[in-house]
Amino acid sequence: MLNISLGVLLLGSISSYSQDNFSEDSDDHLESSLEDYRKENQKLVKSIQDNHGGSKSSALGSLDLDKLRPLVKNLNSIYSRMSYQASREQVEQNIGQSPAKGVAKTFPKTVDFMTHLLRDNRALLGLLDMFKDKKKLTYFLLANIFTFILGFILARMSSKKGSIFKRLFGWIFRKTFIFGLRIFILIFFFGSELAPTFNIFQNVFL
Repeated sequence: MLNISLGVLLLGSISSYSQDNFSEDSDDHLESSLEDYRKENQKLVKSIQDNHGGSKSSALGSLDLDKLRPLVKNLNSIYSRMSYQASREQVEQNIGQSPAKGVAKTFPKTVDFMTHLLRDNRALLGLLDMFKDKKKLTYFLLANIFTFILGFILARMSSKKGSIFKRLFGWIFRKTFIFGLRIFILIFFFGSELAPTFNIFQNVFL
């Protein structure tokens, strides 16, 4: 899910710059740099979509991270030089053209979260770094598989007898325990990479 969301966010922003005119609310001094940026990335976007059947969400998984990092830095630079309101309007427009538009409509703060994410010069790069170490990713996957197996075992061991309240409490306890364990695993493997994104999430939603 993180991989897909990141792909939609990044490539949605890139394709918007490559194919559309920028928002009229943007600062005038950005027009020349945005035009250069569109030309620079237009061929890359077309190549990604051709190689992956036009699927932006699947493209990130096979894209060379060394090639993606400069694009992320360019996006950070462009959005951080815009006013917050102008960058938010552009993000809202990008999301409106992506599969995430329903989520943004239901949870408007998602747009604020994405805007801060694109304006921050560490958050997106940290998320990219999560996919850099293949060995760590393998261990992370194995640890998550273990939580599924553990959850299944605990469910089988739970007593079918007792009051409804007791069984409901047991079900809530198992779900909370497994969820907490998965959060712990995520932080254990990728705590430093996720820290900037978590800080943004905390400021926007909490």
